[in-house]
Amino acid sequence: MLILFDIDGTLLRSGGAGPRSMSLAMKELHPPRHPGDEVDHEQLDTAGWLDPLIWRAMLDQLGREVEEDGHEAFRRTYGSILAKIIEEERPVYALEGAGEAARWVHEHPTLESALLTGNYPETGRLKIEAAGLDPDHFRFGAWGSEAELRRGLPPLAIRRAAEELDLRVEPHQTVIVGDTPADIDCAHHNGCRVIAVATGRFTEEQLRPHGADVLLPDLSDLARFQEAVDTALAAGPQPTRS
Repeated sequence: MLILFDIDGTLLRSGGAGPRSMSLAMKELHPPRHPGDEVDHEQLDTAGWLDPLIWRAMLDQLGREVEEDGHEAFRRTYGSILAKIIEEERPVYALEGAGEAARWVHEHPTLESALLTGNYPETGRLKIEAAGLDPDHFRFGAWGSEAELRRGLPPLAIRRAAEELDLRVEPHQTVIVGDTPADIDCAHHNGCRVIAVATGRFTEEQLRPHGADVLLPDLSDLARFQEAVDTALAAGPQPTRS
């Protein structure tokens, strides 16, 4: 069985360091042409988005053309700025119970733990380590730079489990743990099971209509999380949703 954890808002918080680093990277690569010609993240609803899509949205907000060479420059610059902010300000911290939940899955004899996230690999790993979480508790990652949409990440994770761990699981034997409607949607679209946690931007009331198999307020109660995993896996196959 495969348990896939989202990072931001599920395992940790970074005090806005990610969006701020992205904005600074855009400002460095695309100097403002006039007052106010800067990224306004409050106008971008990017919860659950993949980082390359956020880059495109920022370019669109600035009225700039998308050039793929520019994406690699943005990725490098963003990663460098984020690393500097994390080193100097130490804004990243693990959410209550996240480390214990990941450790329990890692040590479970029939479960494997991995990451499914919109982050680039290098920035996702940077956040995990900065939060004091053990990167060895996650066998691999399905990263934001590896799919066009978040819906493309669960099949990638299932294939990677087979290739790297010799673990062959069906979608309904895969549980996504995340904090946004996008996490729930990508699970439903691929026939996976999903545990939603209200530790990010969305409250339990806001997440409930999206139909997660289990909805938790947070990961602070390990026994409750263990029960949620059992409940999700016991639900069996479900049809994929468009």
